[in-house]
Amino acid sequence: MYRTFQEARQALAGQRPGDPLTMSIEDARRQQSLYFRALNGRIPEVARSDSHVVQGPHGDIPVRLVSAHRQQKAPCVVFLRGAGFWAGGIDSHLGTIHRLAVLTGCVLAAIDYRRTPEYRYPAQQEEILCVLAWLRRRGAALGLQQDAWVLFGESAGATLALSAALALRDRGAAMPAGLVLFYPNCGGPKTGARPYSRWVWQSYLGNADPQAVPGPVPLLQDLRGLPPMWLGCGTEDPLLADTRDLAGRLEQAGVPRQLALFPAMPHAFVMHAATLQPARLALEQAAQAIRHMFDSSSTETRPS
Repeated sequence: MYRTFQEARQALAGQRPGDPLTMSIEDARRQQSLYFRALNGRIPEVARSDSHVVQGPHGDIPVRLVSAHRQQKAPCVVFLRGAGFWAGGIDSHLGTIHRLAVLTGCVLAAIDYRRTPEYRYPAQQEEILCVLAWLRRRGAALGLQQDAWVLFGESAGATLALSAALALRDRGAAMPAGLVLFYPNCGGPKTGARPYSRWVWQSYLGNADPQAVPGPVPLLQDLRGLPPMWLGCGTEDPLLADTRDLAGRLEQAGVPRQLALFPAMPHAFVMHAATLQPARLALEQAAQAIRHMFDSSSTETRPS
């Protein structure tokens, strides 16, 4: 295991992420897929990996249920990938999904939501809400514990997790036991941001108003009434300011939260967990937070 991100990156033998600013979207996705494949080494074995298709508002939505065991009635972690809304899928984040399944003992439900720029806000949010409703309806048949679920997201996936939780709150629907978010990209487009960041937000927003309430930018919303959150971010991440801002806003809203910072780690470092010790430790902390959320939820709802 490497201790520094520089060592882990050098071990990738020159593989680099795709760049949609200098490549066509098709070429950028192909390059990104090669990069993800290089990251997905040493994937832990699991006992269950079931593929499903959920009929959604924009067509079929692939969902995969992954568990390290065959236990019935297990809690569920709904996994929302990052990759800037525009890239990736279930297989691109398989290492993280399998490791979380092993570390938490939960069923991981990975949602392959549609990518930008072909589909823009609110398509991704609509698909996630559709799958959440499907999981709730079919939970018993799928081996899930009733009303025991957490939202997990990283980067763009953290944005979608927050947006989904806000939509559920506003609808008066059942809420997750908590949210676990790595380097959330939740502040919207900013003047002076990196060109890539501006492109990501424009591709996601399309003609949507980022200032709309309710709307696509979670940090512009009222955060009261949300479940507990665990936030993780590297100190070298461009989204560190967004993460800290979210932690402060949650405190003002009275939402229980914990912020974990990982020294010298850049954006998306958790995907290097196969070879990078700080990434492995970060996932272990996140898994511990998930287990605590389920334990706290059970204590709150257990009859006296």
